[in-house]
Amino acid sequence: MVHILKRMRKLHELLWIRCGPGALILPKEVSKISMEFSAKLYGGHRGARKFWREMLPRIKYRNPSIPIEITRHNDPDGPSLLHIYTATKTQPTQSSTDSPTAQQPATPPPSGTPNARNTLTPDTSKPTHTIDIRDQQESEILDALVARTGAEQIQPTELELQELKEIEEFKERSEKDRVEVREKLLKERREAEMLKLARGELPTAN
Repeated sequence: MVHILKRMRKLHELLWIRCGPGALILPKEVSKISMEFSAKLYGGHRGARKFWREMLPRIKYRNPSIPIEITRHNDPDGPSLLHIYTATKTQPTQSSTDSPTAQQPATPPPSGTPNARNTLTPDTSKPTHTIDIRDQQESEILDALVARTGAEQIQPTELELQELKEIEEFKERSEKDRVEVREKLLKERREAEMLKLARGELPTAN
């Protein structure tokens, strides 16, 4: 039974981060995502906090190479924003097209958001999209992100749906077992008290 519980717990954790709102693939042009919101719930930051806790882990799981930065402040009246950065693409001019270097294979454009862990150059790039997420539900924030980026949302596979079904069935069986065990314990306790009362071991109520 212990092994089954451990397996179901690990399976639930894996499916939680693989499936559900936020399980999406961002376009390769997206170079970074950042959020800033208050650590307080009030002031219109509740949706941002829920998006950060429940959906952003799935986005990061599906897009491990895209940096995600979180800035939290303590001012309820402070900003609540979602920033989306994209890599810039420079269109070749006529002169560059005619030059010998233009015949070489094109290389991917450098990211507009260098990784601070690998360079001492500060990140001064500006976000391509800035979304005001104050007073927004987490689902509305996700919809805005998908609309701005054209991200592809991932639907669970047949196997994942089957595993989700198994977890729900296991939860139902576990709850049923807990109810039966609780009722059995209460019944045994009542019988023990009645037996003690019959033996005169318990004082009778006046």
